[in-house]
Amino acid sequence: MNVMIWIFIAILIYYVYRITQVLIRLDQSVILPATVEELESIRKVPQKTVKPPTYSGQKTGILFNILLLLYITGMLILIWQVQFADSFMLYFLILLLPVLRLSDFLNLFAVTEAGVLCGARFASWKSIRSYTFVPIDINHRYYGHSKEVNDKHELRIKTRLGTLSCIITNEELKAKLEKLLNAKEEYGQ
Repeated sequence: MNVMIWIFIAILIYYVYRITQVLIRLDQSVILPATVEELESIRKVPQKTVKPPTYSGQKTGILFNILLLLYITGMLILIWQVQFADSFMLYFLILLLPVLRLSDFLNLFAVTEAGVLCGARFASWKSIRSYTFVPIDINHRYYGHSKEVNDKHELRIKTRLGTLSCIITNEELKAKLEKLLNAKEEYGQ
């Protein structure tokens, strides 16, 4: 049982590190989206556009992330202190793992001088391996059912540790993003 607690502590530290990275990068200068039109042309989910890449624009998501991490920390401390209910609380924490898709709580996409912010994840220019623009049509795996984004593009950025994605609804913004991602050598690699 002790091993499981250490695994959860490692997972918790990883998520705290990720959210801290995003909070630090929110303070840096944002290259894109620079205008309201660009902001309205980017979506993390088909139904709504992203919010501004500022602390005030992301305060709900930031607050929810911090409260969730504090709750999980409290549960771990409780498990550690109260030995008789170990298994019950540990199983309860296991049920929370799907909730740890923290990138879904921050409705954020921004290109900064240091890299790309997408949800609760930050990808530095050095960690970006490749990117693709996938056309969205009725047969698209995730977004084909959404009328708002049909005939648009999904940007997928492959990094060392996973894939970041967002929906681009404007061809002009797509071209601007493509130019920025092709010129990433200027920014840090």
